[in-house]
Amino acid sequence: MADPKQLRKVLVMVDKALEQAGLELRQARSTEAALQEQMDELQRYRWDYVKQAQQKAGTTLQASEYQQFHYFISKLDTTISQHVVKQRSATEAVTHKQQLWQEAQQRQQALQLLIEKAEQQQLAAQAKREQGALDEFATQQYLRRRR
Repeated sequence: MADPKQLRKVLVMVDKALEQAGLELRQARSTEAALQEQMDELQRYRWDYVKQAQQKAGTTLQASEYQQFHYFISKLDTTISQHVVKQRSATEAVTHKQQLWQEAQQRQQALQLLIEKAEQQQLAAQAKREQGALDEFATQQYLRRRR
């Protein structure tokens, strides 16, 4: 039978691990959200720049200006592509941290159940000892009265 006091000490460590896993999950989600916000800004900026290029295309647009627009848009596309890679990595990190948090939560719940079971076994053993003592006392009283 496991000692509930010892298991409670382990539970404190498991609680800290769960808390740390939760913190890391929140940080990963925050990073993912920030990257999504940056992606939205990059895409809006690209869209605005393309609209600006189209508006200028209606007027006389020199070849060098067109080349600058095209070059800048291609740079934005490259940046967006790189950002997509960062976002995927952040999403994978969130998934991994979520899994770690769930595992830590399962360990905590399993340990809590183990503690409850150990306490119940301890109480049952104590009740059995007390019942044995009461039975012995009753037997002794009965034997004294018979004499």
